[in-house]
Amino acid sequence: MDTEAVPALAVVDARFCAAGAATLAVAKALSMSGSDFAVTDAATGAPVLRVDGVLFSLRRRCVLVDADRRPVLTVQESALMLNTRWKVFRGDSTRRRDLMFSVVKPSVIQLRGPTKVSVFLASNDAEQACDFRITGSYHDGACAVSLGDSDTVIAKIDRRFSVVSALLGKNSYSVTVNPGIDYAFVVALVVILDEMHYQR
Repeated sequence: MDTEAVPALAVVDARFCAAGAATLAVAKALSMSGSDFAVTDAATGAPVLRVDGVLFSLRRRCVLVDADRRPVLTVQESALMLNTRWKVFRGDSTRRRDLMFSVVKPSVIQLRGPTKVSVFLASNDAEQACDFRITGSYHDGACAVSLGDSDTVIAKIDRRFSVVSALLGKNSYSVTVNPGIDYAFVVALVVILDEMHYQR
């Protein structure tokens, strides 16, 4: 796959676009909501972001916050298309006007074959062609995020597998984000991939 440099790309916010490649550790924590994640710098262990699951919600929902605990975005399962469509909103909102992007997989049943998930920005109403795509194999532990249907990779997601993590649903991921690419956006995709594949 092509890993050529691409222009700076801020889907969520330019402050999450690092000058160099960002390598993050995304670890799911045992929690009441089942949707809590800690996001740290893989080299230093410093906290970067956190994902807090929302309890007592009719739909699966979680909020990504920055290091100062300020809401960055909200991830929510679509009510009409359970576990096949997820919507991501700005801040702690779930209002339509704050929609940033949607993440869609072809069907509810995800076989152990190739992973193919489409990402559509809010401005892409027609959804005829995706803005980003996640491909690879989640079950084998390796996926890539590409620009549209191209081979231009902007991030790689590796799932670390262990028997204990599989039994507890406590997955952990190693995420490499290309320079200038919005790592908060990529973390949101990691969370959604986890939610799509882990049934509670």
